[in-house]
Amino acid sequence: MITVAVQGREASFHYQAAQNFFADQELHILGFDTFAETFDALTNKQADYAVAAVENSIHGAINEAYDLLREHQLWICGEQYLHIEQCLIGLPQATPETIIDVYSHFAALSQCRRYLDAQLPQATRHVHPDTAGAVEDVKQWNDPHKAAIASAYAAKYYGLPVLVPNIETNHHNYTRFALLSRTQETPSEATKTTILVELPGHVGALYQTLGIFAKHNLSLSMLTSRPIIGNPGSYQFIIDVTANAQSDDFQAARKEVTATQNSLRVLGSYKPLNTIEQVTSA
Repeated sequence: MITVAVQGREASFHYQAAQNFFADQELHILGFDTFAETFDALTNKQADYAVAAVENSIHGAINEAYDLLREHQLWICGEQYLHIEQCLIGLPQATPETIIDVYSHFAALSQCRRYLDAQLPQATRHVHPDTAGAVEDVKQWNDPHKAAIASAYAAKYYGLPVLVPNIETNHHNYTRFALLSRTQETPSEATKTTILVELPGHVGALYQTLGIFAKHNLSLSMLTSRPIIGNPGSYQFIIDVTANAQSDDFQAARKEVTATQNSLRVLGSYKPLNTIEQVTSA
């Protein structure tokens, strides 16, 4: 049996992503309230793998996940995209008009802000560690004045009705999940590599580094910066490269980047389970 650590309770989006990664295998999922606990579980060998959301199509990179990835020296060994649809979920006797308290993860509350402003102006919004956990708590509280925002999957799992479906402001809402491991392996079928680059502070350093990848015909699909702790004003850059880390082009680019006093660390090289184009067209 494979044990996977995720942030969130049963039926959370992380829970669904873990099931997708290991669809044909016997799986035990450990749910935690925070990303930090999830990463600790993998580092401390409570789990064989962990799943963490690393990017959302509306909010961008999820910085906490990348910071923990750097701190724990873990390895990205897979990724997938999920289409995120949010629903208002409550007790069978509840209606939107009866709701005075809404609970969900801060990102879900933000994603549904327009609906909440227009249709539930009377409701107080409460941040919950997890969307699915909010549904479970609403069921336990047994109060028709309380509702949760989560997926239809979570509503079905906990046996509560969807009061209003698809209340997210932007229906083109996708989250990218990374599969994490303690083992650093690059499979031959890997087509994507995530790297961490620390650059010197001189003018044009980032421009020159990106030019090296272009010179070697390597496409970049994501670039985000993170401050270097203890060195104010200095940054590391997390970059997704569409290439296998063992390919000749990537190795040549890596050699050239590090030759100019830049630090380059590979965070993982993997084959994506799907692409955002595939999820969008599904």
